[in-house]
This record gives sequence, structure tokens and C-alpha cells, in this order.
Amino acid sequence: MRRVTIAVIGNAKTTRANVEALIGDVVDSVDEAIIATVYDEAQSDAQVWAEQYAQDKEIPVLQYKNNGFDEMLVETKVSDLKFFMLWDDEDPQCQLAASVAQANNILAYDLTDGLIMIPLNSEPISRPVRAEIPVAEEVIPEVAVIEVVVEPIEEAAEGLVTDFEDDEDWELSELFMAFIDEAAKVFARKITAEVKKSLSE
Repeated sequence: MRRVTIAVIGNAKTTRANVEALIGDVVDSVDEAIIATVYDEAQSDAQVWAEQYAQDKEIPVLQYKNNGFDEMLVETKVSDLKFFMLWDDEDPQCQLAASVAQANNILAYDLTDGLIMIPLNSEPISRPVRAEIPVAEEVIPEVAVIEVVVEPIEEAAEGLVTDFEDDEDWELSELFMAFIDEAAKVFARKITAEVKKSLSE
């Protein structure tokens, strides 16, 4: 009994008609067929079409997310396995699949070009390296806490002069304003000293 597991891999563009026709020719030539898709996070259009074709023809479908080639090799006989690749030189999925095919002597065909065989030369094909996204360390800035003690101002004594009807009243007013001005300076110097002290710690 002739069996084949067709693994559809890659992200190159093609048409639904091309996918269905080429897969159909192979399926019709064997006794039992399985369609498998191997992908990273999301399937390409051609992989979706291959699965829809398999469902229409009642062909079993296998999915291997996160580039599950190792899992597929455990579940499938290598002698029954064929890679139908949507080949693109810039596609890391194709590079990865080519390295797996070379390491396991699996025949690979270009699904975008009439199923011509993809030559896997004798030079080892390295697997693409997934780029690691650096995680920025969260830096929480230190906030200086300044404690300022404000002493309550006693209520003005009864009989405080507020009407400046003569020179004596005016002199008292000037003294009172001078007192307030000096108190403000002392208060400002105290705050400045506290700020400098906090920043130097």
C-alpha cells in the first residue's frame, strides 16, 4: 500500500488552483494520503487552502504549530514523508524546512513551481536563529521626600492696629511688615537647606 504524508511548508505566494491541482495529482496516485502543515505562529494562505482541500476530500489533516518538525518526525514515518514547500529564498520557514529535509533525507518539492525537486546540496544547511527581543529593565526613579514643618501662626492679638490714622500707627505697621519679611526669609532658607540635604543623600 502506497502512503504519503504531504507536509505543506512556507510562505511564498501562489494560487489556490495551483495548490489544489498539484496536491490532488499526488493524492490520486497513492492509496492513502495525509496533509500536514508546519508553521510558526500563523499559517500561510497556501497552507489554509491545502487544509480546506483535504477537508473537502476527507483527507486526514495534521497541524504542527511552533515549527513542530521534531514532533512530526516522531509521529510520521520518514519514508512516507514529502515536503511540499512554498519556496522563497528570503523565508526562514523554507530555510528551516530545508535543513530538516537534508538532515533526515526527506524529498522536498517546490509547490510554487510545478513540484520540481528542490536540490539539497551536500553542504549542511543551518537552521535560522530566532532573534531574541531584549526585555528592557524597568527602572523606578527614586523620589526625594522633603519634610517641611510649618509652625502655625498664632492668631493676631486683639487690638491689632489695622487703620493707619496717625504716624504711630504707620510705624507699627512698618515694624509688623518687617517682621513678616524676616520670617519669610527664614522660612525660605529652611526649605532650601532641606532640599539640598535631601539631594545630597
